[in-house]
Amino acid sequence: MPQLTPDTPVTFVKGVGEGRARLLADAGIETVRDLLWLFPFRYEDRRHPVRIADLGHSLDVPVLLRGRVVSAVSRVSPVKRLQLFEAILEDGTGSVKLIWFNQRFLADQIRRGDRLAVFGAPRASGYGPVTIESPDWEKFEGDETEEGAIVPIYQKIGNIPPKALRKMVASALEILPHVSDPLPEELRARLGVIGLAEALRALHQPAELGEEFLAQRSPAHLRVILQEFFTFQLALRVRRAKEETRTKTRRIDVDDELRDEVRRILPFQLTRAQKRVLREIAGDLRSDRPMYRLLQGDVGSGKTIVALIAAMIMIRSGYQVALLAPTEILVEQHFRKISQLVDGSVKVARATGSMSAGERRTLQAGLREGFIQLVIGTHALLEEKIGFHALGLAIVDEQHRFGVEQRQKLFAKGDEPDILVMTATPIPRSLALAIYGDLELSVIDELPPGRQKIKTAVRSPSDVERVYGFIDAQIGEGAQVYIVYPIIEESEKLSLKPLVQGYEAMQQRFPNRRLAMLHGRMKGEEKDETMQRFKRGEIDILVATTVIEVGIDVANASIMLIVDADRFGLSQLHQLRGRVGRGERQSYCILLQGEGTAPQTRERLAAFVKAKDGFEVAEHDLQLRGPGEFLGTRQSGALRFRMGHIVRDYALMERARTIAIEQLSADPRRSEHLVDALLGLPLPEAAARD
Repeated sequence: MPQLTPDTPVTFVKGVGEGRARLLADAGIETVRDLLWLFPFRYEDRRHPVRIADLGHSLDVPVLLRGRVVSAVSRVSPVKRLQLFEAILEDGTGSVKLIWFNQRFLADQIRRGDRLAVFGAPRASGYGPVTIESPDWEKFEGDETEEGAIVPIYQKIGNIPPKALRKMVASALEILPHVSDPLPEELRARLGVIGLAEALRALHQPAELGEEFLAQRSPAHLRVILQEFFTFQLALRVRRAKEETRTKTRRIDVDDELRDEVRRILPFQLTRAQKRVLREIAGDLRSDRPMYRLLQGDVGSGKTIVALIAAMIMIRSGYQVALLAPTEILVEQHFRKISQLVDGSVKVARATGSMSAGERRTLQAGLREGFIQLVIGTHALLEEKIGFHALGLAIVDEQHRFGVEQRQKLFAKGDEPDILVMTATPIPRSLALAIYGDLELSVIDELPPGRQKIKTAVRSPSDVERVYGFIDAQIGEGAQVYIVYPIIEESEKLSLKPLVQGYEAMQQRFPNRRLAMLHGRMKGEEKDETMQRFKRGEIDILVATTVIEVGIDVANASIMLIVDADRFGLSQLHQLRGRVGRGERQSYCILLQGEGTAPQTRERLAAFVKAKDGFEVAEHDLQLRGPGEFLGTRQSGALRFRMGHIVRDYALMERARTIAIEQLSADPRRSEHLVDALLGLPLPEAAARD
């Protein structure tokens, strides 16, 4: 067996064969270093055994027991035909029954007469002895008075037994004296952290479980959190610094003629916030450095107009602009709105997956030759055959719907294009720092005048008839209605049955009203036709999935009914609510919660009702769901910090950011080497995403 080092494959760790190595690899653990960075998600204090006679005081709470096995048998349960292994454990004060499910191998490992230490939650069985199901166990060979230990509990990996996984990590810990610390001593002092080996030892084998340790505020926890955050911030800034050494060759002019043209196409007076953001963007476009800017603003704050003006600046300087949007409906919405505003003065095209072969060839030729000045498209824009004559600005709308790789494909189609990413899901500053540490941040924090305040209410199933009566009366007065069902991800595998059933139920409930259905699996032209009919007022009630979440703008639609609202995230509810309140009519958002909604969920919906704007909603959502779920599956990989939590640890992120900026400014070359050393450790994917 070779001497273990951090880079030694796990196959050389005692207890790891080919089968377990595959399971570990599937979990991202391939080397001894990876084992060291596999942190426990909780700990069990097994130092104080409980007498079986005293279990009545500890039911449903995990306890440590020690005793002798007086019976051990395997049998098949008559219910569900499960293979059971049962043992009776006695300690002189009483007995307890231990049950394991589908673990036949235990018959060869636990026998009558063995002395065991077991850890699990006892339950009263109603008859016979107290029972513990699937307890953790090990043979106990020591003195009965010998103390146990604080045991680390790791996330389950395949069918590897917890005890075996602990032994693998313990083997990895043997190399700690030989592990070099990637953070130099002076940098550790500035960050205020202890050495790496000391921190790793304490996290895997804590001496005590004090309040500071359990709150992840011990010196060991702070070391790992700050190292993750510092590496993340420094890596982003080193990459950005390299990019900034490249200068743009294009020249961008903003003259009076362009200003007059922009004034002519504006449908309304810009808000102060829009003007401020436009000055920031225009300054970036005219700079000799590529723009990397995140534009965020609440639903209806006017981001599209700002993006259009940025596009006009670029187009009038002779360059092309690409706008990437997540859905065909949103592409169509942008295409119609922008085409109407520019009124033929700019050649606008769209790119979607439903284009015919002829349309695709025409688009490709128009972009290559520079005839098309502004293209708005879905993922179809990312196809390899799509090329540009001179792409100067790449805009990504609803950026949280796209992964980094998808954005990079678009950016790669130009020669150092300026980059503007937009989101109508307001991102708290703490989260923006974590994900977009390399982008400048612009915020439209003001709504255009005249936007209606939307009355929001939560209703229970018992209120449903009253809600329907209200909807019917509002339609009678000329209103239009969205009814949304919670089919969150629309894929081929997922049935649309709940939506179809809901649509049929609404047809029966509103027999005198005009209804239509909309979902993501409809053909592009069918979706577009349905939306245009709704916009023309030919449909009273649009029964839909979350395909209407972004980009839909129908001024007369004034009621949003969300069915089973407890199944949506707060930010998604906010997006849906933003589809109404766009005209003169008083608008309403009604959240119909499901049967048996949990108290915590009721509180979440109540917080949504009270929230004044999307930024407040986003803070609530981030606190409740955490960053990965907040961003959705496409972006969750960007935040796989092993220990850092960007909400709880916001102050630490700020500290790491400040020191990263200072480090890069003081010694750029050494900072590059430092990033290379730190990236040798398992780190958040976002730190090395490009």
